[in-house]
Amino acid sequence: MALSREKQDRLSEDIHLLGDILGHVIRRQAGIEVYELEERIRALAKTRRVDDDPAIDRRLATIVGRLDPNEAELVARSFTTYFELVNLAEEQHRVRVLRERERDAHPQPLPESVPAAIAALRRAGVDEFEMRQLLNRLDIELVFTAHPTQAKRRTILTKLRRIAAALTDLDVRDLLPAEQQTIRDQILSEVTLLWVTDRSRTSRPSVTDEVRTGLFYFDTTLWDALPAVYEDMENALAQHYPALRAPDRFLTFGSWIGGDRDGNPNVTADVTAETLRLHRGLAIEKHRAAARLLDRSLSISDKLADVPEALEEAVAEYGELKGHLAFLRDRYPNETFRLYAGQLGADLAEASAGDMVARLKGQANPPLRMRRMENLLQPLSLMERALREGGMADIARADLEHSLRQARIFGLHAARLDLRQYSDYNTAVLDELLGRLGWCDGFGQMDGPARAAVLTEMLERPAPDLTRFDDLSAETRETLELFRIVKRAVDFYGPELFGPYIVSMTHGPEDILAPLLLAYWHGLAGEGAPEGLAFAPLFETRADLRAAPEVMTALFAHPGYAPHLARAGRRQTIMIGYSDSNKDAGYLAANWELYQAQEALAATCRAQDVVMTLFHGRGGTIARGGGPANRAILAQPPGSVGGRIRITEQGEVIADRYSHPAIAERHLQLVVHAALIASAPEHCRLLARPKPEWLAAMEELAALSYRDYRALIYETPELLLYWSQATPMDEISQMRIGSRPSRRTGAATFESLRAIPWGFSWMQCRHVLPGWYGVGAALTAFGRDAARLALLQEMYQEWPFFRNVLDNSQVSMSQADMSIARRYAELVEDERVRELIYGRVAAAFEETRDSVLLVTGQRQLLDNDPVLQRSVRQRNPYIDPLNFIQVSLLRHLRALPDPESAEADSLRNTIFLTINGIASGLKNTG
Repeated sequence: MALSREKQDRLSEDIHLLGDILGHVIRRQAGIEVYELEERIRALAKTRRVDDDPAIDRRLATIVGRLDPNEAELVARSFTTYFELVNLAEEQHRVRVLRERERDAHPQPLPESVPAAIAALRRAGVDEFEMRQLLNRLDIELVFTAHPTQAKRRTILTKLRRIAAALTDLDVRDLLPAEQQTIRDQILSEVTLLWVTDRSRTSRPSVTDEVRTGLFYFDTTLWDALPAVYEDMENALAQHYPALRAPDRFLTFGSWIGGDRDGNPNVTADVTAETLRLHRGLAIEKHRAAARLLDRSLSISDKLADVPEALEEAVAEYGELKGHLAFLRDRYPNETFRLYAGQLGADLAEASAGDMVARLKGQANPPLRMRRMENLLQPLSLMERALREGGMADIARADLEHSLRQARIFGLHAARLDLRQYSDYNTAVLDELLGRLGWCDGFGQMDGPARAAVLTEMLERPAPDLTRFDDLSAETRETLELFRIVKRAVDFYGPELFGPYIVSMTHGPEDILAPLLLAYWHGLAGEGAPEGLAFAPLFETRADLRAAPEVMTALFAHPGYAPHLARAGRRQTIMIGYSDSNKDAGYLAANWELYQAQEALAATCRAQDVVMTLFHGRGGTIARGGGPANRAILAQPPGSVGGRIRITEQGEVIADRYSHPAIAERHLQLVVHAALIASAPEHCRLLARPKPEWLAAMEELAALSYRDYRALIYETPELLLYWSQATPMDEISQMRIGSRPSRRTGAATFESLRAIPWGFSWMQCRHVLPGWYGVGAALTAFGRDAARLALLQEMYQEWPFFRNVLDNSQVSMSQADMSIARRYAELVEDERVRELIYGRVAAAFEETRDSVLLVTGQRQLLDNDPVLQRSVRQRNPYIDPLNFIQVSLLRHLRALPDPESAEADSLRNTIFLTINGIASGLKNTG
């Protein structure tokens, strides 16, 4: 949607305000000379975007190349800070536009919202019975991960949030001139603080640092944003399906942070216990604050209103009243509601998470009233019923419904914690344990079916006493301690603390049976065990995605797993990975493999009478499944969503979507809207079903793309040398932006390299190769005649999946810049390698751009999204100088005789700064 002149002017005003303040700070803190140098570089960069003149590039490169290290750092800091501020202005503008759209749409619902979805389903003929079925199975869970793609420190994020709050005050409050000036002075102070604060961390964040960063968003936005979505659902149902109520829990959050140990030795059992404590601590403090508000507001006199007997009995049964409760009883003897709310607050205070780690490690076990979600829901529900029975429903709606929704959504744990481990790791642990037990030698060297047979036999034996082994390897001791902690947590606090145990690189049933056996040995699985862990395979590579339906069919029928599946109500979570599949097969082929895998897995689960939840392991970049989440959901194969979906939220995407309350709520509305529409009964025809000829075309396109991608990435030996020298990969691996290493193993091989730094490095050098390479070759080869081109154009217009794939590739290509990429190519020492690889990439880019424009019918990239197109064009002149500086610094650093010298450290820190700035400018990292 094009912006009106008035709206665009308001955005420009915010950018100019922040830009002027930054200019003031630069002049004052760095000096007029640095400010004028930065302005000269900025002017040249803007000119090079207008005039296609190589002389301007040479002049800009010359100026940047002459910067001394201190000047380079100051100029890089200037542009990096500028992007941080521009991002805030654009965020504020998004909120402004959202508010205006909602105001203009009233009394109709805002498009792509929960009310809009409910209304659309009613118009499409979904009756009450079908709607009840859809609501009963509706289960959407968004899962935070700590994958190292958030390049900003939490200190920087906090300062940026304060500036954002000040912008909001300027925008929505009726301020006097003096008040406006006070806020501008506050922004000036915060921008100055940004200028004098280190962008790079002095050490890598700990896992618990990452946990706290994730919980920051629960504390500041999600705690109130989720209940608002629930309220909208309730109101929409009351209008269109008055006999139905919204599910108590249909939209929740999970987290991998503190539970994902795949390739991260820093995630220990102790760290997982501390993570659970932090989750519980936040939830208790939030609920305790709500209870405190209730004991202040529910000043209902027993003399003026009826108090149900159940409430009086609950108060009487509490026991001895001390401290604040005794004060409430003595001060307000006739206010039973207030006293009961005070009792709830006292229980929550007693349940403080301080002793949780000791309890989970078996070192303490004091009794608690407030252990599980039901312990919180019972008193809140009793108060709500009492108010309604006493004719005070208005008070219940105003004071209690919100707290009750928060209790149902977040419980006493805020978010479920997933556990994740690499399949080979579990195999190695069991290889050691089975050998020590004398039950099986050489387990780790067996093939998959043989291991599955051994595991099935072990699941039929009584659990062994593993405490008698005191000389196990560190990995095995750590694994056993994790399962002991999980067992204690489930027994005392309930199974709601945990999401599934995810097995990375699942190749066969044996990879799921392995952790199932460990769970069985610890009383978390098997006959008579309490509801414990669920297990989810993660299929990541092209080969594993293709084999996934066969693997799941075998797993469901496997004698070692079938009893567990039955106890789980035949519910199964299956995760598919977007990152490694892209690295393995390329953008277009990976997307098609994922689409086919989802379709086949959905059919497999239906045939096996299994309720499937697909878990989408998406990242921030287009190459890793990024892009608008709602469009991605709507592009899934028909019948694959079924009301149940899990999606990861990673790195900078978390900050982008959940920093501002209004944007967080809007994103959640979009996700739920898409899930409802994608789950509509087939007769509604809200989404087009792909035609057979479209499916056949995609099969051919994927094969063409796969061959082209593999030919460059896997079959051209020079590619790895080019990548290692033309990208800042070494510097990225040394950045202190995450607790997790960049490789699964210590071996520096392409196979061990994680997909995230792979994408991050190509993004920084403006190749952005993983997000588009292979698309052009496939489209060109397929659309060689008019009829086949017309078919591609029809697919783009009518098939959400194909349109989403091409539109997302446009975003990647708009972030790429071959003239900047050429600058990085010059860092490659071998001229033959440089010209070979860069020449192929540049030619492929031209081919891809032209073929995408031909299929979409556009004149330029992103004509389909003019708002994003304009943003990219405005940002490029400010990103380019950072790329020029980064290239110059990389060349200087690599020429130093001692890479560990103080000069090298200084250069490296400035490179880190440019990496932050480019990531902010592109609004993407890995």
